Amino acid sequence: MLLNDKTTVNVFLVNGIRLSGQLAAFDQFAVLLESGPGAQLVFKHAISTVLPANGRSQARDPTEVPVSGDRPNRVRGRVR
Repeated sequence: MLLNDKTTVNVFLVNGIRLSGQLAAFDQFAVLLESGPGAQLVFKHAISTVLPANGRSQARDPTEVPVSGDRPNRVRGRVR
């Protein structure tokens, strides 16, 4: 969806850096992000989150009821 629609996205890296641009292509290991006159190749292992720049997910309207698989996994046990 994001690739075909040329939607501007924010890509958050695991080190906290935010990259912004349009998804141009991707493969098993990397994502090509176009921004302005250039492009950046970002390895997937360095990506934490990808969100549309407009802040709204295209997959689901925030007013919809979450699906049972959407619940976060809770770690059970004692915290030390």
